[in-house]
Amino acid sequence: MLSLLPPKAMQIKSLRISLLLILWLGIPARSQDTPAQPPNPGVPSVTNSGTTTGNNLHPKQAPGPGAETGGEEGGINQRPFVFVLPRDHFLGDWWGLRTELENAGITPTLTYVSDIGANVTGGKNQGGSYDDNIGLNLLMDMDKIANIEGGTFLLSMSQRDGNSLSQRHVGNVFTIQQVYGGETFKIIDAAWQQKLLDDRVELRIGRIAAGDDFLVSKYDYWFMQNGFDGNPVGIFLNAPGMTAYPNSAWGALVKFIPTKRTYIMAGIYDGDTSIRSNEYHGLGLSMHGPIFAIGEMGYRCNGLPGDSDYLGDYKIGYWYDDSLYSEYGTEGYAYGAADRRGNFGIYGLFDQVVLPWGPQYSSRGLGVFGSVLVSPDQSVSQMPYFFTAGMTGRGFTDARPTDIAGFGVVYGQFSDELHAAEVREDALGQPITAQGHEAVLELTYRFNMDNRSLFFQPDLQYVIRPGGSSRVHDAFVIGCQIGVNF
Repeated sequence: MLSLLPPKAMQIKSLRISLLLILWLGIPARSQDTPAQPPNPGVPSVTNSGTTTGNNLHPKQAPGPGAETGGEEGGINQRPFVFVLPRDHFLGDWWGLRTELENAGITPTLTYVSDIGANVTGGKNQGGSYDDNIGLNLLMDMDKIANIEGGTFLLSMSQRDGNSLSQRHVGNVFTIQQVYGGETFKIIDAAWQQKLLDDRVELRIGRIAAGDDFLVSKYDYWFMQNGFDGNPVGIFLNAPGMTAYPNSAWGALVKFIPTKRTYIMAGIYDGDTSIRSNEYHGLGLSMHGPIFAIGEMGYRCNGLPGDSDYLGDYKIGYWYDDSLYSEYGTEGYAYGAADRRGNFGIYGLFDQVVLPWGPQYSSRGLGVFGSVLVSPDQSVSQMPYFFTAGMTGRGFTDARPTDIAGFGVVYGQFSDELHAAEVREDALGQPITAQGHEAVLELTYRFNMDNRSLFFQPDLQYVIRPGGSSRVHDAFVIGCQIGVNF
């Protein structure tokens, strides 16, 4: 696949891959990962949401189960099944530096993830591309640093590089490589979190990404297809104020955890999309608005002491974006299109263990997941109906107890009014393709190595109606993800 890149790009990418392989070979590989034992809650990993938990190796740093549903005060060792396992650091203790920093109240996380893909048939044309993300997080325990109990400060940043396979070769809407976007150095999070009332109330304020907290399923974060990965992507097509890694905005969030199984949270953010431009490197100071607001409620079934292994998370939410939208019903005529302010949507998502296996605390089993996003006003919503569904399993063999396999489907229905406007524009002689729907099927398998500090993940994707039109042939993409938690 790398041979499909231009010669100069190949040299740069080869250097990156060579460095990765040298680092890999420099440490003895483990033929079998250690089965997951009840982890030590005192040795956390950092997430973008400012919580501490074991999480997937991923540039978006998925919030762990405790962060998503709250109320799990007993620690991870009391859960019969957890999808997001702890992981080691590829370079160990960083020659003593990690211990010194953590003793001083600073928990660092350095990750590298790359997506390599090639379109072998269909789409716009055949070819390949490479993307990568280097992420650095610094989670500061303000109790240790400044004697402020319950306070943490998160500073995170990203360096991205590469080209989009979807844009260059396939022509589809749902980005094939999840690490594509924002190809520059960016500051992402610069946020304070404060826990109150025995951790039943969380407050967060600063530069934050709404997608780190809202519309999150831990089953989504390891896929290569961006339709799943991080957040179901349909919301971003209808709500320009919604943010996700590596983009963030000034905002504030409050989360209330009334019981160990439930939570309610709400956030409000600056929806000014111009401050996300690469030229600002995440440091744009504008707070001009418009306002983006979002709220969510969640329920966890099982997962507490004495419960069964059939852990499940169920969430519903609502959002409102006060951005200025173009009304599709007025486009494609001789006169100018009209604008209107404001749009809204609702969503629901779930993940559920359906078949656990293996010894206690092994977290081996099969789960299913899905989401439904509806933004019903088709006069301003580009994709009023969006769905995801899939299944994921871990530890199919005793020899590979932490490997993950998954299959997922992404489907999006474009607005009828947008479709009609594109038909009118096409009739006026403009090269516009009327959009109907797009879908993607993904089959993937992650080989976890060195106790999950390193992974290699072959990936297959089949894109149906790229760009929402039958004018472009369905595309078949082969690729892989490679990741390291240093």
